[in-house]
Amino acid sequence: MSSSGDTHGPSRPRLTVVGGSGTAASRERAVPARDPNQPVVRARLAAITDRCWQCRTKVRGIVGVLVDPARTPDGTGFLPFDDVAEMLADRLDPRTLAGRRIGAVKHRESPGVAGGYLANGCIECDALIGRFQLEDLLHEHLQAGGTYAQLDIGVPVELPAVELARSITAHA
Repeated sequence: MSSSGDTHGPSRPRLTVVGGSGTAASRERAVPARDPNQPVVRARLAAITDRCWQCRTKVRGIVGVLVDPARTPDGTGFLPFDDVAEMLADRLDPRTLAGRRIGAVKHRESPGVAGGYLANGCIECDALIGRFQLEDLLHEHLQAGGTYAQLDIGVPVELPAVELARSITAHA
């Protein structure tokens, strides 16, 4: 123990705060610091621009992530939001998202899905930015000749390799 009164020994795990501005509304979580020995997959967020159904603010919604194409079953390098939503919710900084006009990714209630689901929210009013609407916009983008790479918004995220592989296998 140091003379400054530090009682934390080497057996106590370090915690890092993930998330927002320090207010209770941001629902910050303390999570164990990332194990430097755990393999990670580097990904980048893919998002689509839309208008909030409630306040009509221009917003972006995360539709998935872009990874090395060899990691995806179809070779596109795109993994849909549903496949990675939980991993993203645990790792994304709301301030970084806000800088890209993306609201918090959190569990939300939906009249169309019993029990709700992890989803994007409006940056202004926090209304649900629905998964079905975003999937439709993604489909329209691709049908019009757009590419997944055009949806890259420049936000990197490291996803745990083992958990990601399980998710891809479960959804394939």
